[in-house]
Amino acid sequence: MKALSRLMPVAVICLAGLIAIFILLNKPVAERRHAHTKSLVVETFTLKPQLFSVLVHTQGTVEPRTSTALISRVTGEIDHVSPAFRPGGFFEPGDTLLTIDSTDYKLDIKSAHATLASAQFSLQEEQAQSDQAAENWKRMGRTEVPSDLVLRKPQLAQAHASVLSARAQLQKIQLDLKRTRITAPYAGRILEQFVDIGQYVSPGNQLVKIYAIDYAEIRLPLTEKQRGMIDLPGLYRGESSQTYQGPEATVRAAIGGQSYQWKGRVMRTEGSVDRTTRQVYLIVQVDNPYARRSDNRPPLEIGQFVKAEIQGRVMNNVFVLPRTAVQANETIMVVDEQSRIQRKKIDIIWETQKTLIVRDGLRVGERVCTTYIPFVANNSKVQLASQVKTQNKEVVRQ
Repeated sequence: MKALSRLMPVAVICLAGLIAIFILLNKPVAERRHAHTKSLVVETFTLKPQLFSVLVHTQGTVEPRTSTALISRVTGEIDHVSPAFRPGGFFEPGDTLLTIDSTDYKLDIKSAHATLASAQFSLQEEQAQSDQAAENWKRMGRTEVPSDLVLRKPQLAQAHASVLSARAQLQKIQLDLKRTRITAPYAGRILEQFVDIGQYVSPGNQLVKIYAIDYAEIRLPLTEKQRGMIDLPGLYRGESSQTYQGPEATVRAAIGGQSYQWKGRVMRTEGSVDRTTRQVYLIVQVDNPYARRSDNRPPLEIGQFVKAEIQGRVMNNVFVLPRTAVQANETIMVVDEQSRIQRKKIDIIWETQKTLIVRDGLRVGERVCTTYIPFVANNSKVQLASQVKTQNKEVVRQ
């Protein structure tokens, strides 16, 4: 038994060795297969020259064409205001906005008439005395020329000056009486109201701030690139901007959750460049923005934020690329005749939210890749998606 127990481990080891040898001699042989390189499938489109009309997008605020602060030039209590004398009220040229109590000025006019009549009487009296002095000089048989004092010329001149002074004083009081009635210098709207009925005002007091409503102006900034895409006026000394007809502009604003638009036109540019932003500002004019329209479009409001589209230049023979065609650093990938990728650097002359405009560096008929493949190397083999679809259709038909 002891001998058998000693032989058991040896027998197990020998058996394990025989099994291992059997497995090694009968191991499976791996089947060799040919590797198939799978090409990338990409979407492409063929380049062709096009016409592209540039729309320049910018934004700004609505400003009045003319803004005026009306100031009192007389003293008195406001005794009447127009029903439109409130912020937002409309008025026409010559409308009375408010009146100042004119009782004192009417009384002053009567006093001035009396002063003028007295001065005119004194002038006539002095004239009569001067004529009488000349007649007396002749009667005395004097042959020399009488002096001015003899003829009372200084007194006559003083009386004449008194008449002129009295007449000027009357005219001034009449003008002050006219100034008690504050009238509108143009068709407009009230922006700010500073006084009301019963208030006492003095010369220099600001009464109301108004603005013209025949048209509104919108001040819009342009970058240097945007400026090059618009035919802007080059105004020189001695020339008038009234003869310039700038490009059309569409002004859009959101009011009450709805979007509205107005048609305008570029009228002029400001003669300076902003030192901070290096931008130039142009002025778009919107005619009659406060008239009621059939679509009940609300009027433009001063200070309102708006967006604008300005009609720019029309570019000929340019290539319009979708933004998906640009991989990185203004680089695109072109698929050549051997279906291989070639990277090209492009110079973008204009861009929108969806497209890029290129003129140089590309050729008509080239196939531009629109599939995003950032890590592919030049000369990599690809398949065109259009060709793959055609092959699949042929397989289905078979």
